[in-house]
Amino acid sequence: MLDNIPFSSLHKELFIQRIREEGYIIVEDVIEPALLEDAKKQLITSIDKEAAFHGKKDFQEYGMLLCCPIYGESFLKLADNKDLMTPFDWVLGDTSIIYVYTSSSIPPQQKNYASRIHVDRPHFIPDFIEALGCLILLDDFAEDNGATWILPKSHQMKEQPSSEYFYQHAKRVIAPKGSVFYFHLRLWHAGGQNNTNLWRHSLGIGMVRGYMKQRIDIPRAMQNVDISDISDFGLQKLGFFSQPPISLKEYYLPIEQRMYKQRSEWKT
Repeated sequence: MLDNIPFSSLHKELFIQRIREEGYIIVEDVIEPALLEDAKKQLITSIDKEAAFHGKKDFQEYGMLLCCPIYGESFLKLADNKDLMTPFDWVLGDTSIIYVYTSSSIPPQQKNYASRIHVDRPHFIPDFIEALGCLILLDDFAEDNGATWILPKSHQMKEQPSSEYFYQHAKRVIAPKGSVFYFHLRLWHAGGQNNTNLWRHSLGIGMVRGYMKQRIDIPRAMQNVDISDISDFGLQKLGFFSQPPISLKEYYLPIEQRMYKQRSEWKT
């Protein structure tokens, strides 16, 4: 088992040290049980909705939501959750935004699309962190239900390790639901095999520095989603204050109407 820490013991210096030296940190009790349960229920129903979009269930990414925010509700509450999001800012700065917000679920007796040895960001920039990710554990992660394999310190490796080396030195993310596994997106990792008769669910968020692009234009994708209950903090994390203006008219709008805002122009 890896060296997990309780959320009550998390602080900026520890988080930064673990990310820089080990490439990851596992924090327990980050997400409160009620929000965790709501997110899991919503994920299960949204998996069916996304399968309906494809018109089938036998596609490679079955069980993965490509863009969780478009389903609203609890997924947005997580984006607006400072306990979850603030650690990203400790490394990436407080203008960091969501690059990708997906799910990672493994069906019973199966693997999923993430079972290969891989990194989540191909760019290798020594001594500079441009992106961080996390898995929000909606279920307990255990060896028998496909707990993620990770290779500590491998965020410093430019080339992919061999399968033999990886599995000889890798460790498992074993942690209770409500925990968050934060990791450098250059950390080599692989999903496991779910040998149980139940799905194993989690959500995945990748964060980047505020001047970078999102994989999907989340604000535009959310045009039909109710965002009235989301704070400026959550809207900023979702990218609503990082949209370039498309005209002079948009550029010169009053601050409260602008789609691109400087750090001093939104509330926390």
